[in-house]
Amino acid sequence: MKKYKSRKRWDFKQKVKYKKGVFMRNKMKTIITVLLITTLSTYAKSQSGIYMNLADFKNNKLTYENNCVNGKAIHIHDFFWNMPKIKVKHDGKKITFRKSELYGYRDCNSDVYRFFHNTEYRIAEAGNIYIYVQEKNITQNKGYKVVNSYYFSTTPDGTILPLTFGNLENAFASNEKFISLLYQYFKSEVVHAYDKSHNTFKVNYVYSKAIDNK
Repeated sequence: MKKYKSRKRWDFKQKVKYKKGVFMRNKMKTIITVLLITTLSTYAKSQSGIYMNLADFKNNKLTYENNCVNGKAIHIHDFFWNMPKIKVKHDGKKITFRKSELYGYRDCNSDVYRFFHNTEYRIAEAGNIYIYVQEKNITQNKGYKVVNSYYFSTTPDGTILPLTFGNLENAFASNEKFISLLYQYFKSEVVHAYDKSHNTFKVNYVYSKAIDNK
């Protein structure tokens, strides 16, 4: 009888040990899978590079790609306003480009910038109307605050202008329907307002309605 009880206790301990082993193995598999997915996701989202021209931008073709593992490879020299050149690190070499030779670039945060007059503008929306954003530091009594300035162009490579009601009127003067809708939709709102219900800048939503109603 004692041998039977001893055997029973031994079997119970073995089962507990086996279950713990299975649990730990499954836990490790889960951790490894999560880490792998996270790594691949980070890698996929962190490819930086240069858009040599408009066609490359439209086809999402990057030149001098970098996976950003060792930090950023594209140096814009933002501390000097409107510097005409950028430097790109690739395969251990530094390559210099004039901004006027390139369309733009994608950084390690997956943000895309377009060069215009030696200045970079982040493309916030590539819609019927291209919307751009620049972050500017505004000096205050105590330090400074970051303010977004908004711009637009009528085509992917068109002239970039401040996003104002007057500039939109001038740029789309021949589109009477759009101008009429601008007055209807922006009576009290700034023209760079974002329409969360339609997941687009409101000016692009209004433009789409102008197209549909033609």
